[in-house]
Amino acid sequence: MGRIIVANRHGDQVVEWDPTTQTDEGRAAIAEAEQILREARARGCAVSKKVDGKHVLDDGPFDPQVEEYQIIAPIAGG
Repeated sequence: MGRIIVANRHGDQVVEWDPTTQTDEGRAAIAEAEQILREARARGCAVSKKVDGKHVLDDGPFDPQVEEYQIIAPIAGG
């Protein structure tokens, strides 16, 4: 089971998918996750993925086999 965690001012949004599910619903969940990452990067957010139990920054294409992604919003300065 894979997931994306998006932390924002309204709390955490979690989107999950099962990369082994070959149903329309499963494919739709993967497409939603891929779109969330693409839009986050377009807004200037950083993306990390879990590799060997640790999160590392990632700028590669979406991989539905990844256990967990986290989206990190840019810090606004003044």
